[in-house]
Amino acid sequence: MKEVMKNRDPSLSKVLKALSLNIDDDTTDVIEEYLKLLFMWHEKNNILSTRDREYFLRRDFYDSLSMLKYIPKGPLLDIGTGAGIPGLLLSFLRPDDYITLLDRRDNAIRFLEHVKLKLKLENIDIIKTDINKMVITESPKAIIFKNFSNKAISKLPFEDKLAYIVNMVRNNLKSTSKIFILTGSNALALNENMQKHAEELSSKLAIIKIKTPYFETNRYILEIT
Repeated sequence: MKEVMKNRDPSLSKVLKALSLNIDDDTTDVIEEYLKLLFMWHEKNNILSTRDREYFLRRDFYDSLSMLKYIPKGPLLDIGTGAGIPGLLLSFLRPDDYITLLDRRDNAIRFLEHVKLKLKLENIDIIKTDINKMVITESPKAIIFKNFSNKAISKLPFEDKLAYIVNMVRNNLKSTSKIFILTGSNALALNENMQKHAEELSSKLAIIKIKTPYFETNRYILEIT
């Protein structure tokens, strides 16, 4: 987008400042246009958990971009991306990284395709499939989970959900990629038996607290290698 938008969204500017992200005008324009499309689409299609733009920016947007410093550069896969959170958001600030957005829901896929066309995005690929039917020929640098859920794990304790996700990536997808899960304080349940969980998953686990100026309740990034 060549023309710089004249009226900046002050709420977005504050969140970007809180994230210490010094991004150029063109990227900011793309983000603002994405937010416009997102909430226009949400009004008719209900693809978000909130209609509060301010809350979205302070929670989902802030938390998603907080992952940037931890996720390795290179191709990424966002499983259960929904409205592109966090994968599409990350793609705006990682224009040289190819990011695959995967979801099985028609509504989410239609929105993502609309955004890709409107914003002329060239570094994303959109795949509509069930993750259990996907075949990976080359492992990405990282696989990201935020909105992923299905009937098999919806009512499971967090430790069992984690085991399901790791086994799915390692066994079904045959991928050795790093796994990043954006989640809530339920991740802290792992702390009591971290070594035990790591051994059961044949992996290394790290819990990273997202520092936010906006909420007392914390969110966490769970890194599995």
